[in-house]
Amino acid sequence: MVAIGAFVLSALIIFGNSTTLLAMKRTRSLQTKANAFVASLAGADLMIGFLLIPYGFWLIPHNHNGVFQTISFCVLMMSSGSSAIVISILSLLLVAIDRLVFISFPFFYQRVVTNVVIGASIAFPWTVGLCFGNIQWFIYAPKTNPPRCMANKILPSVYFKYASGLFFFIPCVAIFVIYIKIAMIARKQRIAIKKFNMVQPDKTPKISPKHWKATKMMMTVFGTFSICWTPRFILHTLPDDVFDTRVPVMLYNLSLILGLLNSGLNFLVYPLHNVEFRRAFRQIFC
Repeated sequence: MVAIGAFVLSALIIFGNSTTLLAMKRTRSLQTKANAFVASLAGADLMIGFLLIPYGFWLIPHNHNGVFQTISFCVLMMSSGSSAIVISILSLLLVAIDRLVFISFPFFYQRVVTNVVIGASIAFPWTVGLCFGNIQWFIYAPKTNPPRCMANKILPSVYFKYASGLFFFIPCVAIFVIYIKIAMIARKQRIAIKKFNMVQPDKTPKISPKHWKATKMMMTVFGTFSICWTPRFILHTLPDDVFDTRVPVMLYNLSLILGLLNSGLNFLVYPLHNVEFRRAFRQIFC
């Protein structure tokens, strides 16, 4: 039954993110610099969707003595998942930085942030994420097939506790601070507009309603990402003796399912906040 759920979730994630990429490809108004990071995020979510297919086979009981229970298969699942998560969080960080630079220094943004810069920025999280995930092939501890495919049973503590935690919590804090800064700029703008009777002072960064809605959309995407994945990474930071004795397997698996579920939520967030995504999805389905 759980395996069926993994296959269904995989289909939903692949469908949703493929539709997002198709909508961006077919709709010229969605082909913006900021949305290039959205496409990168959708690509990382697609990785999660395809990863769920072999994970579903691993969940089938009679497969546990075959290839799906080997150490190589376990490392493949963990390395791919780790890569996708790091790519996602770094892409979200770049989205936040992109929005802050655009809002704070619009002329600098238009002059310096070219398509080449955007391309290099997108390559950065993919390079870091793939390196971070694939390093597991060189550091995994057991050489025999494990009874359970769990990070604390396969990988060194310094990697799955500290390295993976830092790659999650530090970017999350940075993104949160950046969006607080953007919200403060927006609040300052509203006060300036009210004080000067709709005349904005030159020193106040201007946020158009369109760009503010796009920023709020990405705030929601980040919020869902952090809510879905934080429980998983909190569990990873627990001492081994606490993790082994006080964390039920069901709770550990539920934290994973919650994190994986996030990859299928962005498809719902985009049309809720962006009329152009709504229009593009409507054209695809109708």
